[in-house]
Amino acid sequence: MSTVVVVDISEVTRRVIRDFLESRGHSVVSVGDGREALEHIEREPPELLVTGTDLPGLDGYVLTRLVKESHRTIRVSVLVDDGSERDRLRALTAGADAVMGNDPDSLEELLPLLAAAPEEDAAADIVEEDRTVLERVSRRYDRELFVAEVVNRIWAIGERIRSLHDTAGDVLRTLLSTFDIDIATVILLYEREARVFTVPGARVFEEDTVQFISVARDDFSRRPGAETVRSIGEQLLGTEEREDFLRVRIDGRRVSSYHTIVLRREDGSLIGTLHLGQLTNNYFAGRITTELERIALPAAVVLGNSVRYNETEGRRHKINTIFAKFVPEEVINDLLSQTDDAEMAVGEKRTVAILFSDIRSFTVISEHNSAETIVSFLNAYLERMVRIIRSHGGFIDKFIGDAILAIFGAPVSYEDNAARAIRAAREMAATISEIDVEGLVLPQGGFATGIGVHEGTVIVGNIGSQDKFDYTVIGDNVNLASRLEGLTKHYHAQVLMSDVVYHKVSREVAVREVDTVRVKGKEQATTLYMPVVPGSFDEESADDYRKALSMYKLGNWSTATDYFRRVLTRYPDDYLSSMYIERCREFVENPPDADWGGAIKLDFK
Repeated sequence: MSTVVVVDISEVTRRVIRDFLESRGHSVVSVGDGREALEHIEREPPELLVTGTDLPGLDGYVLTRLVKESHRTIRVSVLVDDGSERDRLRALTAGADAVMGNDPDSLEELLPLLAAAPEEDAAADIVEEDRTVLERVSRRYDRELFVAEVVNRIWAIGERIRSLHDTAGDVLRTLLSTFDIDIATVILLYEREARVFTVPGARVFEEDTVQFISVARDDFSRRPGAETVRSIGEQLLGTEEREDFLRVRIDGRRVSSYHTIVLRREDGSLIGTLHLGQLTNNYFAGRITTELERIALPAAVVLGNSVRYNETEGRRHKINTIFAKFVPEEVINDLLSQTDDAEMAVGEKRTVAILFSDIRSFTVISEHNSAETIVSFLNAYLERMVRIIRSHGGFIDKFIGDAILAIFGAPVSYEDNAARAIRAAREMAATISEIDVEGLVLPQGGFATGIGVHEGTVIVGNIGSQDKFDYTVIGDNVNLASRLEGLTKHYHAQVLMSDVVYHKVSREVAVREVDTVRVKGKEQATTLYMPVVPGSFDEESADDYRKALSMYKLGNWSTATDYFRRVLTRYPDDYLSSMYIERCREFVENPPDADWGGAIKLDFK
């Protein structure tokens, strides 16, 4: 059985604790005065002391310190109001073994203290005439440890890399909770701006806050080093959770005490200013001011480091944003994570969809327009096209003059890379009519583009020299995408896709077979397809066109011609049907080889 001394101004609290402990076989002495408790402890030291904080004659913090000074083995648990960080810190710095809430649910926390209580050692001899001196020394020692604990809390805030918003808020909330301050503002120099962060306490409302920030800003602006500030941004912290913040004060009270702490770096340069307010007159005097000044150095270091960190991160973000115009963010992050040039030069094989786009007759356009007009138009055009490509998950590999090489599948890959590339190509084609060409001298055919889409295995990586890397793709499949783009003009099509892409998007996109070709540099035949706008080619004509192509591939030139002519009766401007009729006529006069298989060899790019 253990002995417990319970001391609290509330008899109800003492009775609840006593009943709880006695029901578990412990002996309890209940008193309501701190001095009476100390006298009993000196006569009969218990295993555990449970004390409140607000006691007559001798408060709970001093009682805790005195007991711990004279009886190191007595466990002490201090009762504090729930949520009172200031009281909790004071109790711990006074030497308490535990701090518990003033509610029945916290009583279970007492049992481990009793179980862990060691056997008592000899009590220190303290004569009565030394008691007053000891109490006075204890109070001072208590405040020393209290300030030390607050400083430790501020250092702990600096151990976590946080946003400036979070760091400033944590420092201000620590000061409010530990020093019983009603409102706190910190103004920090951030590059050429002043960032103002304010935490109003529960007793401060909107009107008080506005007035306090105005005073703080005026105070800050008078400090040497603040004259370079170009703009000021303000943030209130914690008010979104307060339904009463907009309430109009009717009690006549206002912030009556004000204190400023200047925050400087070791070299004397200004970090910012800390502004503290209290509703009590003459609050910041003597001991409080001295203690607050002692936290100025750690607060300055923590907030100064946060400013530097956030400025560095801000610059890094700006750099990333700028370079992201040239290199994808994923590539930038990958490069930053690599330790040497050898890692950067590593490449890999990947299957990607390749989109190649080019403006037709751009040489003619360049010859008939000024350099300023060309650059302005090209920038506007490329901006529009790049936005579309990126919206579908594509990566701009490079600009080749007016041409765009984009890939879908590196550095980030998706399950539907080919479909993404075709969706991007169709949107790009549909947007061409919206491009502003006013003031631009155009060739006879007007402004038009061609887009080729293919999918295949490529080598992707950072390719270049020690002085310059370029994240790019290389391989025969890239060349084929370029060839397809070049063929769009030959077939009067805006978009051409390879048979590889067709087989992956045929369920999603309405397409029309164009031709089977052997392009320059490739012996293997490739069947070309073009996406069509739904409803632009009726089903009967589409069926006639498919039959015509079948007859054409079988070498049945007459029947193929008949079907192609049926298409032309409905669509007189259909270029592909006209092209095939002309080709059938040529093959009648000069038949192809018996094993030609329907593929045409094209020697141009």
